[in-house]
Parts: sequence; C-alpha cells; structure tokens
Amino acid sequence: MKELNEALTQNASDRKKNIDTDKDSDLEEIEKESSSEKERIDNKKNAEIERLMAIEIPSGLSKAERAKRVAERTEKIAKLRNDATSDKAKISSNAKSDKADIRTDATNKKAKVSSDTKEEKAENQANAKSERAKVSSELKAAVKSVREAYKAAKADLDSRYEQTYQDEFDKIQSEYKKVKKSKKKSSSSSKKTSHPLSYYIRKK
Repeated sequence: MKELNEALTQNASDRKKNIDTDKDSDLEEIEKESSSEKERIDNKKNAEIERLMAIEIPSGLSKAERAKRVAERTEKIAKLRNDATSDKAKISSNAKSDKADIRTDATNKKAKVSSDTKEEKAENQANAKSERAKVSSELKAAVKSVREAYKAAKADLDSRYEQTYQDEFDKIQSEYKKVKKSKKKSSSSSKKTSHPLSYYIRKK
C-alpha cells in the first residue's frame, strides 16, 4: 500500500512538471509572437514615415501653403505613431490575457492532478481495507472449516477406535469363554475316569 501511494505521488509530481513545462513553453511562444508582431508594426510605421518624409514639398509654394503641407505630413506621421502605439498596446494586452489564461489553465490542471491523486489514494485505501476484510473473512471460514473437519475426523477416529476396542474385547471374551468351557470339559472327564476307582476304595 505504501509503495503504491509513493508511486501515485511520484506520478502526480511528474505530471505537474510536464504541465509546468508546457506552460512555460506556451508563455515563451506567446512572448515571441508578441515581440515579432510589435516589430512588424514598428517596421511598417517606420517605412510609412520614411515614405512621407521622402516626399518633397515644392519650393515654389507660398509660406502658408508650405506650412500647411508640413503640418499635414506631421499629422500623418503622428497618426502612424499613435496607431502603431495603439496596435502594440493591444498586442501586449492580448498577450497578457493569453498568458493569464495559460497560467490559470496550468494551475487548474495541477489542482485536478492533486484531486485525482487524492481520490485514487482514497479508493486504493478503501479497496485495500475491503480486500483485508475479505481475506480475514475467508481465513476465518477456512479456520472454521478446518476445525470442523478436525472434529469430524476425531469423532470418526474415536468411533473407529471404540469399534476396534469393542471387537478386540469381544474376541478376547470369546476366547476366554472357549478356554473356560474347555477346562470344564477336561475337569468333567477327569472326574468320570477316577470315579470307579474311588468307589472300590470306599467299598473296601
């Protein structure tokens, strides 16, 4: 049971490490994509600014017209910069949100691993308890069966011993009766043989 729990703990630890590894990889990928997208926005903005700056304002224009065109160009450049800043801020916000989702997802996954491991340990403990109870019950039944078999065998042995004893007793008793009967016949025969002689002795 202890070894099984240790294996479950190690398995949970390995799974959590894998979750963290995947999380770090996803965060790194988001950061790379975010930086790459921001760089693309900056490159596009700079290219547009360079293009605007490359357009020469005609020298024959009036001072007011020239100032107007410079102002228009300046306004376009400012807009390009503002748009680029806004786009990059949006990318940063999306990246931040995506990273938060990934971290939350990783945290939830690790929490589920802990929960599943805890449930599995509890289930294994319950199964082990049930198995111990089953083994104990089977052992008790086996012991009871052995005891009953022993009692039956002992009773049978006692019965056979009693029968053997009785048979031996009957045999001895029978032999004794034969011997006794034989002695009586022998004694009776002896008396009949001596009787005539003793009769004549008494007559004299």
